Amino acid sequence: MTSRPRIPPKDFPRAPARKYAGTREDAARWVRDVLRTQILDGAFGGLAAPRPMLPPENELAREWGVSRNAIREALDLLRAEGLITRVQGAGTFVTGAKLRQRIDRLEGLAESLAGHQLSVENRVLSARESTATPSVADKLQIQEGSPILFIERLRSVGNVPLSLDTTSLRPEAIDILDGANLAEEDVFRLLEDKLGVRLGQAENTVEAVAADKGTARHLDVRVGSPVLLLHRLSYLDDGTPFDLESVRYRGDRLSLVSVNPRVRPADDDPSVL
Repeated sequence: MTSRPRIPPKDFPRAPARKYAGTREDAARWVRDVLRTQILDGAFGGLAAPRPMLPPENELAREWGVSRNAIREALDLLRAEGLITRVQGAGTFVTGAKLRQRIDRLEGLAESLAGHQLSVENRVLSARESTATPSVADKLQIQEGSPILFIERLRSVGNVPLSLDTTSLRPEAIDILDGANLAEEDVFRLLEDKLGVRLGQAENTVEAVAADKGTARHLDVRVGSPVLLLHRLSYLDDGTPFDLESVRYRGDRLSLVSVNPRVRPADDDPSVL
């Protein structure tokens, strides 16, 4: 005689079910934002992540207490951003995990990405003596028309183009960096080692721009694709402006991160209560 399966009573302890209180559209946006943060942090896959794909839809629905339809809408939003792709019969894979570069620290790209255990490949497009335009001369505090060292490099990580960098350096750098291995070393490290000084701080300005034809070709993106443009003026320890950079990052491959303390009026003015 076949025994009947044992069915627990209705009051049998069960894990409380999470349920999102809101519309399906709201739930989809919420899940999209949560998953987006996890994807950009490398939780599911990408350049330096431990897992190659997202969990199944039903598992995500249980985890976040939403319907599978809300999960599907969230995934559609992520696909529209280029962060994931679906392979029929295989699952949903991350395609847009991003590297993170700190801009509240003055360090070169290789130094910044050292924790990812990924090598930075540099292709030197130009390294030549040039002359300072009015704007460059003003930033570097030198005479207009003064000789400067101009460097342009295409930088890749994991065989994927990441940034297009142009650098203008004060005249003192021309002889110091002559013959330097710009394809394998950060300019910051070279300056400190060969100039015998230390870099002190930098002024950073970040804006979003569209990739022009040349930038798009080098970064392997479409013309008009979003690009993060970092303007950075780096100073020596004694306050001398020395290194003026314009760095165009692929917007789908890197996030710029900073940690900023809260500054209140009272911190600067003891008379303010």
